[in-house]
Amino acid sequence: MKKTKTLLLTLLLIGINSFAQELTCLDFKNGNFYVPADNETVLTYRIIRNENEQREIVEDPENTLGMDFNKSPYEKIEWIDDCTYRVKYDESKMELSEYQKFVNDNNGILTEMVKIEGRCFYFKATLDVKGEIEVMNGKICKE
Repeated sequence: MKKTKTLLLTLLLIGINSFAQELTCLDFKNGNFYVPADNETVLTYRIIRNENEQREIVEDPENTLGMDFNKSPYEKIEWIDDCTYRVKYDESKMELSEYQKFVNDNNGILTEMVKIEGRCFYFKATLDVKGEIEVMNGKICKE
């Protein structure tokens, strides 16, 4: 009887694992996401993405970034492949800051999904400034 219970439990666990949904890059094209604060990302922020556009909403209750920092910018997304995209600020929906103009003038921020773990993808974001590459690593999680 004990062997039968063990066998049934093992088969149940195998069945659950085989039907568990594994997220792919495509699962991050639309929806609501968040970026948790870490060593490189000082503040947590949310992302509302609809395929080729997104809005970031920075959570800054102590006004760390200052009053003149746009804490909810609109962005356009150009998908290069399922796991790589380029982000530029959307000047048709807001007035761009000097930094946002700088990013757009340097062909935007290229983001590569490096790996997916659970409900999050780890990314490498780069900005090419006159041949010098600035890199930021982080993660984005599906809500």
